[in-house]
Amino acid sequence: MTPDHLAVQLADPIQRQVFSEVALGATTSAEVLAVSGLAAPDAAPAIGRLVRAGLLVQGRGTVALNEDALAAAADAAARRVADEAAREQPDPRLRGRIRGGVLVDLPEEDPEARRAVLGHLAGNTFVPGEEYDERTVTDRLRPWCEGGPLDAVALRRALVDTDCWPAGPAATG
Repeated sequence: MTPDHLAVQLADPIQRQVFSEVALGATTSAEVLAVSGLAAPDAAPAIGRLVRAGLLVQGRGTVALNEDALAAAADAAARRVADEAAREQPDPRLRGRIRGGVLVDLPEEDPEARRAVLGHLAGNTFVPGEEYDERTVTDRLRPWCEGGPLDAVALRRALVDTDCWPAGPAATG
């Protein structure tokens, strides 16, 4: 089962309701009907579609999640995310540290990775050799910090402390 297949099956509100009730502990069709408030003519076909799709397994009077299919979909989604991250950021030292143009992790324990991340930020924020005053540096770093672990001032200090300007020190003031 693929993540897309899972999403398509759960896009139907009745199927999503049935799936949710089973996930929350309903183990028979009667329990699904009782807790969901769905009518049998709606719930029974939804259960059948979910069984045929591989999301549910049916036994003698019972219904349960197909844990193997869900795990496979989760694994496929994780691989897709990792593949997209690798395509978006070929440098493994930067992967998972910058998402959507925001710094989400600045390594503390690995100096090489820290310099790589800070060098990437500096190289994508400042022009080599150009001088910037302190306020401009902070303003230019602010977008990297929105929702991240550092504020722009702390990020500016980290850049200065590690000397990660594109062509040597470029900030003045």
